[in-house]
Amino acid sequence: MGQSLLLSILPPLSRELAMQEWQVGAVFALSAALWIVASPFWGRRSDRIGRKPVILIGMAGYAVSMVLLAVVIQLGIDGALVLAVAFPLMVVTRAIFGMFGSGTFPASQAYVADRTTRRERTPALATIGAAFGVGIIVGPGIGALLVDLGALTPLYVVAGLATCSAIACWFMLPERTPPRGKRLPPRVRTWDARIRPFVIASIVMTTCQAGTMQSVGFYMIDLLDYGADQAVRQVGLGLTASAAAALVVQLYVVRRYQPSPRLLLFGGAGISLACFVLFALSNTYLPIMLALIILGFGHGMLRPGIAAAGSLAVNPDEQGSAAGIINGMGASGHVIGAFVTLPLYEVWLRAPYVLNGVLMALLLAYILIHPQVRAVTVARRRGA
Repeated sequence: MGQSLLLSILPPLSRELAMQEWQVGAVFALSAALWIVASPFWGRRSDRIGRKPVILIGMAGYAVSMVLLAVVIQLGIDGALVLAVAFPLMVVTRAIFGMFGSGTFPASQAYVADRTTRRERTPALATIGAAFGVGIIVGPGIGALLVDLGALTPLYVVAGLATCSAIACWFMLPERTPPRGKRLPPRVRTWDARIRPFVIASIVMTTCQAGTMQSVGFYMIDLLDYGADQAVRQVGLGLTASAAAALVVQLYVVRRYQPSPRLLLFGGAGISLACFVLFALSNTYLPIMLALIILGFGHGMLRPGIAAAGSLAVNPDEQGSAAGIINGMGASGHVIGAFVTLPLYEVWLRAPYVLNGVLMALLLAYILIHPQVRAVTVARRRGA
């Protein structure tokens, strides 16, 4: 919720702070870089101390990060902080999220994997992806509803909700994963051959998603000549529609028909490729909106496909470690978006979508030819 909200309101606010596009990307980039390092650590830590403590640490870190970020932005807008001070402070506050908030997702994914059979894994993990989609849908909506109370009010509200969520997990979430004492579970290496294809798929998916979300606000402002307030609403509507499309795929299509991880990966990459072709050819708002909806369908298939394939590829005592690596390496897409996609945007505003289309085409070919992707599908059919 907070991520999609921030992506919709930060570009217009950055113009009030006189920030350049690369600086907006850098605010997300350091957080993503720390996520790459911290997510595997927290995932493996959850294999040892249990899922619930790591989930709580992540939620608390996120709430603190969001409050501090809102305070820094407000001081910058008020003129109490010059940009030379406000910008690095914004980077630092997001770094708190990257360091601690990175534990929630892999621990949650491993929590679900602990409680499902191999046949149940794909639709169960799709539900986690659907929850992510619900947050993306609700985030811009909350921003649009609360923006009249102050541009930063939504950030404080989301931080409060994160705190409430942590409290609810503390009292209501059962923990059945016993601590493992001093003996650590086996370490899954970053480029372990069993999960390597899904690490690569995660990097490509997140690179394309981050590049699109970080640039689409500027794209609408510059291509369609929107003002800041109009851009916030139109970007929010587009991101909401995109998330709704992903939600339909994850809650209905994946749970009802239970396609194999390979089919989800292949279909998701193909649909996403079509999205970026449309993006690159768009000149008005409606094609951009349609491209965002198509992107939602594509990533609604890719996300559970990657999660399920990575989970099925490793042993039960390696779930947290594998989830942490796949999610952590995927976060590198936000770094690529900041230091590659946004600078390319400054050269040519359609460049991010051309780049994303090329990446998706390469991923599609990779999925078709890689034997490990097929091997996981066969293992799922045979598994209990």
